[in-house]
Amino acid sequence: MNTIAVKIEAIRKKVGVKQEDLAERLGITQGTYSGYLTQNQDIKYGLLLEIANKLNVPIVDIVTYPDEYILKSETCRDCTEKDKTIKNLNEYIEIIKRKK
Repeated sequence: MNTIAVKIEAIRKKVGVKQEDLAERLGITQGTYSGYLTQNQDIKYGLLLEIANKLNVPIVDIVTYPDEYILKSETCRDCTEKDKTIKNLNEYIEIIKRKK
């Protein structure tokens, strides 16, 4: 069975994002990010959600990888709208974090 960390790494590589870049997007060091992968550190839901958003994949697709839980199609307009809302909220959260 693949761990969440293994699944995250597979998706990260699939979308073509370097570890350093993902760590920077998450506001952590590459070493901290690597620690999650190599030391089997717990990945809390909030961090998992941030990772999914930074990789631009639904969180459920990380959990079910390599299968996609929600097929991307024209028939899923509500899903697309929800994803846009989540992305906008996460961008707003990032702005608030920078102001602190």
